[in-house]
Amino acid sequence: MLNNIKKDDRGPNDLEARIDDLLKINVEHQNLNADLRKEVLFYKKKCEHFEHMYNQLKKEKEDLDKKGRSMLSEFRNKGDV
Repeated sequence: MLNNIKKDDRGPNDLEARIDDLLKINVEHQNLNADLRKEVLFYKKKCEHFEHMYNQLKKEKEDLDKKGRSMLSEFRNKGDV
């Protein structure tokens, strides 16, 4: 089987072609990695925004709940309920 391989297909030419292929793959991986980093940063900031909104809504809900309980207690104390 080794006898069927042409001499031009082996050696420095083959290694140089392989190096070029690997360098191209490396550049593609670097670009993909940069895109993924941008995407992760985007979703991280989006998550922080939604976490902030969640905390605000949670606080507003607790405030409304306290006001509702307060009003109900007030009506009970007055004898309206």
